[in-house]
Amino acid sequence: MIRTAPLLLGTALVLATVALPATAQVAGAQVPAAQTVATYGQDHAEAVLGRELSRQITAGRLRIEFDNRAVELRAPAGAGSLTAENVYYNPVSGRFAAELVVPGTKPAVRLPVAGRAYGVVEVPVLNRRIGTGDTISAQDIAWVEMRADQAGSDVAASESDLVGMTPKRGVPVNQPVRLRDIQSPRLIDKGALVTITLSTPSMSLSAQGKALQDGGRGDVIRVVNTQSNRIVEATVAGPNLVAVAKPGVPTY
Repeated sequence: MIRTAPLLLGTALVLATVALPATAQVAGAQVPAAQTVATYGQDHAEAVLGRELSRQITAGRLRIEFDNRAVELRAPAGAGSLTAENVYYNPVSGRFAAELVVPGTKPAVRLPVAGRAYGVVEVPVLNRRIGTGDTISAQDIAWVEMRADQAGSDVAASESDLVGMTPKRGVPVNQPVRLRDIQSPRLIDKGALVTITLSTPSMSLSAQGKALQDGGRGDVIRVVNTQSNRIVEATVAGPNLVAVAKPGVPTY
């Protein structure tokens, strides 16, 4: 099972106590008969390692995976709180190694551990297949976790990145969505007649044009004024409606 290490570690570790039979051996340390011992399990190990690794892994919520799932140390009760020593972390591979140590024990109670550590973030995904031309709604979105170092700027990070968009091509269900695979729904088809508008504080003009490119809301496309035959760049403002930002738009 994958465990997630808490980022806030203010709560003191809780130590379980058990009675040992006579001449019991505790992690290499001989203890008297019936003496209680403290048991440090995987939760304790994740807590102390998380405190060290969170200094290097700052993106997302820290997750720790041990190579050995049976992480446990036992020491005489009252020996001290579990600590981590000789902590090593490779940010490229995500591998870590460390020694878990119980201070104040003779011989020292210690356990070498290794595994992977990385940050995770939640990203929106499609919970059903959406066809090209269909608009994505909030009801079409679910959330999944992915590694923070794999969630680059080309991955949809918020619901607003998806709602109102349409897939350019098939987008897998329950998988992170690449922004290059979605677009605004097409409001203008190449070759369609469009209304070109120009608005300033002192005037408002319109003219008929022809689209030279497809476009969705907010896209900048080229259109030709059918009266002057001038080609201008305009922003798609609605179905077959484009807006020129200001006079003096470059011609081609």
